[in-house]
Amino acid sequence: MKKLRVISMLLIVFLLAFTVVGCSGTKSPESASDKPETAQPAPNTEKEPEKTEPPAAEEPKYDLKGETVRIGVWYDDADPRQLAEKGPADEMQIKLIEEAEKKYNAKIEFVKFGDYGKYVENFTTTSLSGEPFADIVLLELFWAFPQLVNKDFIQPVDDFLDLNDPKYNGWMKNGGSFNGKQYGMYDGSPSPYGFFYNKTLVQKLGLEDPYELQEKGEWTWDKLRDFAKKATKDTNGDGKTDVFGIAGGYGTLNFLTEQFVYTNKGSVDKDENGQIKFSLDSENAIEALQFVSDLYNKDKSIMQPVPEDASKEFIAGKGVLYGGFSWELGGLLENMKNQELGYVFFPKGPKADKYVSYTPFGNMFMVAKYSKNAEAAVKIYDEISLHEEGRKLSKQAWESSYPNKESLNTRAQMADSIDYISYYAIPDGEKLFAGVVEEITKGKGSPATAVEKVKPQFEAGINKMLSDSK
Repeated sequence: MKKLRVISMLLIVFLLAFTVVGCSGTKSPESASDKPETAQPAPNTEKEPEKTEPPAAEEPKYDLKGETVRIGVWYDDADPRQLAEKGPADEMQIKLIEEAEKKYNAKIEFVKFGDYGKYVENFTTTSLSGEPFADIVLLELFWAFPQLVNKDFIQPVDDFLDLNDPKYNGWMKNGGSFNGKQYGMYDGSPSPYGFFYNKTLVQKLGLEDPYELQEKGEWTWDKLRDFAKKATKDTNGDGKTDVFGIAGGYGTLNFLTEQFVYTNKGSVDKDENGQIKFSLDSENAIEALQFVSDLYNKDKSIMQPVPEDASKEFIAGKGVLYGGFSWELGGLLENMKNQELGYVFFPKGPKADKYVSYTPFGNMFMVAKYSKNAEAAVKIYDEISLHEEGRKLSKQAWESSYPNKESLNTRAQMADSIDYISYYAIPDGEKLFAGVVEEITKGKGSPATAVEKVKPQFEAGINKMLSDSK
């Protein structure tokens, strides 16, 4: 949980602010010559009544009579009014908060419950007492779906918001929906996972630039495999490989393997219709596992043994590619001042038709079912969110941090093309997946055999998850 807590906090900080953080008829094709001649009616000389547009539906008016609407988080400095130093986004949001408090005759309070490990327990316990610790609650998606939804602790926001409004981004709609209903509210996007690459080494080794391949739509598994094999070299002639195509990635090989599964339109816990079901044994997923096995065992283009902290090896120039979250950029730049960096999506698998970044780490704001002012709370949260303005400010921050236009362009594309890996909600799901990765990289068996070994445990975990959430 500590790892998730750190990543979640970094995601929130990186995005600058807590919310950054949302007929005419057709004529018959017949021609006049096809119809028999008939007597024409006399023209109507009466004046037609003027058409008037139906009155626009009035927005419901709320008067909370000075009550407090609480927004729950687990981190510090969520309330921009309390910050010692305020940036443009903070000032903008403070103004929106003041306007909302006046409009709804309410007070807006940010409530921190800092024990991440007991955060859900606190939310559910206080909800059952009849007064949740907050009306709008920040929740990890793997906490919310399916458990908190099925146990009726949170409610959908479809009836309160017009989700066709373009101010709501794709990540909010994709990651924050469950069983056809919208629960999550968030107008930024989580830190995407992609490939950092050492452009200096790429040029030195005479390799094709991954960004150029990406922009031509040619950054595919085949291209990656060829790239990684050519980049894996013994540069000093001692008979040992000292530069690898892939140094590894954040989260060792597990995170890399996840990306390959999902970028081939595979999944661990969803069938092709999006229903919860063990699916690591699907054709697309097995193909991805075999690809990772080939990179590691046949080509040996992934650093061996896989380093515990692959970023250090990448910084040291021992790998050309490194799989990592975008928030790692600052540390890499600080430690690679004499090297030029690039950033690209993971390549498309054979079953994929576009570039997408996937993440298991995403949190959104959701409305407590037991809130006494649920509808007003949703409206208030929506109105104090920065939406498109917040996203513009985020992009401005990227412009000052990304090393070149190519990487900046990739990051901007990722913001609009990110999706959610959900199997972390399954008890022991991460552990079981890690076991499969270990099996296929140590050559203990085929991907199909490795998956078959854990299938009963995975299915038992899914059943427990669904049973516990009833």
